Amino acid sequence: MNNAYISLGSNQGQRLKNIQDAVVQIQKNIGPLVDLSSCYKTAAWGFEGPYFINACIAIQTVFSPQEVLQKLLQIETGLGRKRATGSGYISRKIDLDLLFYEDFVISDDHLTLPHPRLEERNFVLLPLCEMNPNLIHPVFNSPLKDLLHLCKDPDVPEIMPMNAWTPDLFDQDQYIIFEGNIGVGKTSLAQKIGQDFKVPVLLENFSKNPYLEKFYEQPDRYASPLEFYFLKDRFKQFNDFYTNPNTSKKVVSDHSFFKSLVFAKINLSVKDYEGFKKKYERLSVQLDLPQKVIFLQQSLDQLKVNIQIRGRAYEQNMDLDYLKKIDNGYRDFLENEMTVPYCSIDLTALDFIKNEKAYQLILQRIKAF
Repeated sequence: MNNAYISLGSNQGQRLKNIQDAVVQIQKNIGPLVDLSSCYKTAAWGFEGPYFINACIAIQTVFSPQEVLQKLLQIETGLGRKRATGSGYISRKIDLDLLFYEDFVISDDHLTLPHPRLEERNFVLLPLCEMNPNLIHPVFNSPLKDLLHLCKDPDVPEIMPMNAWTPDLFDQDQYIIFEGNIGVGKTSLAQKIGQDFKVPVLLENFSKNPYLEKFYEQPDRYASPLEFYFLKDRFKQFNDFYTNPNTSKKVVSDHSFFKSLVFAKINLSVKDYEGFKKKYERLSVQLDLPQKVIFLQQSLDQLKVNIQIRGRAYEQNMDLDYLKKIDNGYRDFLENEMTVPYCSIDLTALDFIKNEKAYQLILQRIKAF
């Protein structure tokens, strides 16, 4: 995967939505988002016209610089950009520029990298420096923060709050379902999204399972009743909610129904699992949920820290081997048995509770899926 930086701008129509739509299309067609700047209000540069909203993003991609450029042009066209027939700048619905691609230096009839004259434009340098002030410009051999200091552009863009990025996650009926290992952050993220978007939250009823604490003390004895209880309870929760005509069909959940199959395969004997899977399959065909499944990931060591912080007494002696089994169990299920689309988000460097940028980046990743 290669790192690329892209600038976005719009001064026609719904400026912010144009940029959000572009970020979705970039992720769908070029590569996943790994960083983003704030949005900035900027005076039209080089011509008289309405103000722009500008921003920069960083992505990872398997495509070449030339391929990225062509895809950006296609996205612009798809979003309604009308290109000028003469010389000079004009207003545009969306403007996408490839600024950097690794440390490549290219100059031909179709592509120049790094993007020419970016060192002269505050509306590019400010968002870039917000993301990575120490990024080295491979032609000037200087960090971006030094180029910003030397820039003579008199226009100073107005920074917008980071939460201006917030997309509409629930523009249609769907269940956004978070899955992943114990302690990965499913509940915290589901609750935050539920509160911010004013949608119901379905939380795992783990505290009502009478076998949970006993399982951690005597796993061989209580694994079967534990998993069959969870299976029945999860089915009832999802089925009751989805079939109730008075409940919203826009919802976020910190667990899936297929979670039962993942944990049962880990905790049950081969014989017990066979019977469990048959019952699971009889129930699962009754659930036709419009699911958008997001698989969250963190390192095993961080999971252990998270588990200790949340302080559930029966979890405190959980060892890394069990967490590793769960991690492998999810990966095996996603690779071999998953029947609905899903995406994965690594939360290792994304503290969505304390860092608004991290939260907005996660929302953009979900929106693009």
